[in-house]
Amino acid sequence: MLNDDDLHRYARQIIMPEIDEQGQQTLAAAKVLVIGAGGLGAPVILYLAAAGIGQLTILDDDKVALTDLNRQIIYAMPDIGAGKARQAASAATNLNPVITPTYIDARLNPDNAETLIKAHDIIVDCSDNPDTRQLVGRTCHHMQRPLVFGGAVQLEGQISVFQSGLDGHADAPCFCCVFPAMPDARQAPRCSQVGILGPVTGIIGAMQALETIKLCLGLGTNLTGKLVLFDGRDMRMMEIATAKNPHCPCCGIQPLHNED
Repeated sequence: MLNDDDLHRYARQIIMPEIDEQGQQTLAAAKVLVIGAGGLGAPVILYLAAAGIGQLTILDDDKVALTDLNRQIIYAMPDIGAGKARQAASAATNLNPVITPTYIDARLNPDNAETLIKAHDIIVDCSDNPDTRQLVGRTCHHMQRPLVFGGAVQLEGQISVFQSGLDGHADAPCFCCVFPAMPDARQAPRCSQVGILGPVTGIIGAMQALETIKLCLGLGTNLTGKLVLFDGRDMRMMEIATAKNPHCPCCGIQPLHNED
């Protein structure tokens, strides 16, 4: 049950007929794992905490650096050198002491991926390297967990939702259908290599938070089967339909045969 302070804190959400008190209680019961507390993770964590996601787990093994502060708005100068996961959890608690943020000072790896992802209702991928993204995508498919993916570099961003493996989504593509593993990491450059303008991560991160809240509540339609591309240079968005790959090594049912 929501107490008087909860009703006051979340008043602007609860007044919406699509949410109301029952929806707010649903958010309070939700378990969300945020992988990466950087440029995308910072706005995701703040907005999910503000919305009242009750159990928020933050996973990151990095430390705050001066070069992070142009976009990772959850941190400030005194945080330089501190662990990102812990500082992000502290910021979430300062914003909303009602929720229960948990921080894990570690990187997602094959040893902990299944346990962590299975323990949560929704996974938000805010990581910044192809190997982690592939691991998240495969594990979410096999553990039957919704995945909210985002990416940003320079003045461009992208966002999608993946629900392959879940009931009712037999035809939905998995992450690996849309983003096959690439042998050359240069095809997916990192911000440290090519740069990033902070507001771009803010836009994509806010959209990831919105899609996460919508999934929690079953609100509206989501980006399953769609990939939204954002061009900040010309302020344009384009939506692309995505499809299941029958030969996908993660979710495909028709193995690809090599011809001699």
